Amino acid sequence: MQDLVNGLAQGAIYSLAGVGLVLIFSVVRVPNFAHGEPVMVAAMLPVTLMALFNMPLALALVLGVVAAIALGIFFSVAIFSRLSKYPEVSLLIISLALVVMISSLAVMFWGDAARQTPGSPSTVLNWGGVRIPVMWIIIFFMALAATVALDAFIRYTTPGRAMRAMALNPFAAKLMGIPVARYHALAFGIGSGLAGVAGALFSLAFAVQSSMGAAIALKAFIVIIFAGMGSIWGAFAGGLLLGLVESYGASYLSSGYRDTFGFIFLLGVLLIKPNGLFARRANG
Repeated sequence: MQDLVNGLAQGAIYSLAGVGLVLIFSVVRVPNFAHGEPVMVAAMLPVTLMALFNMPLALALVLGVVAAIALGIFFSVAIFSRLSKYPEVSLLIISLALVVMISSLAVMFWGDAARQTPGSPSTVLNWGGVRIPVMWIIIFFMALAATVALDAFIRYTTPGRAMRAMALNPFAAKLMGIPVARYHALAFGIGSGLAGVAGALFSLAFAVQSSMGAAIALKAFIVIIFAGMGSIWGAFAGGLLLGLVESYGASYLSSGYRDTFGFIFLLGVLLIKPNGLFARRANG
């Protein structure tokens, strides 16, 4: 039971990052391996703001998320929109270069020591011998609420419907007068904002490092691949599933190979169901 709780808490972080990446990939069609960098910025910045300026926790977290949104919009406006005519493999290489550059700058600024944002709720509930930190409950329901909000935005708002049209057929959407560049930036901003929320919550419950971005991005890609491309709720469920796979694998096999279990599970899923576990729901 403890493994279930641990997996859901960790998986909720993966869910948020994965849902944000689904939005970006569906709308912009960019393999953004730099998606983990907004997570890292939103996780590391609050620690600095609280230490240097004695900033309240809530304000520091909000500014961390705002920084993640700004970084995502920068990716869209300054880089990917200017290079959109290049092949996807070129964009992939560029996104990998962004990972190297941003993580190197982050290590220079913050160092690579693990740290955690102070001031999070420290209450721990005990239920049938299972320890459930209140912060883990907050993380899970924040991830759920963010996914519900994104799904409602995509389904019921004019910008959301425009993004769905772009995801289905970007060329036709452009012919219909949809301002593609604007919605690309919006998709990057929202997706990176969700990644930022994931990073902020992560820093309240777990130790974070300035070099964590690449690992989080890989896990987000695992989530959207075995969940099925384009499925918001599939990505949410996939993130939880990845967290459970890692938790049970670390408990019953070896904690030293925790990060390997997700890739093994991904390989198994693709061999059995190449389109992903939730591919039939990919219209959300």
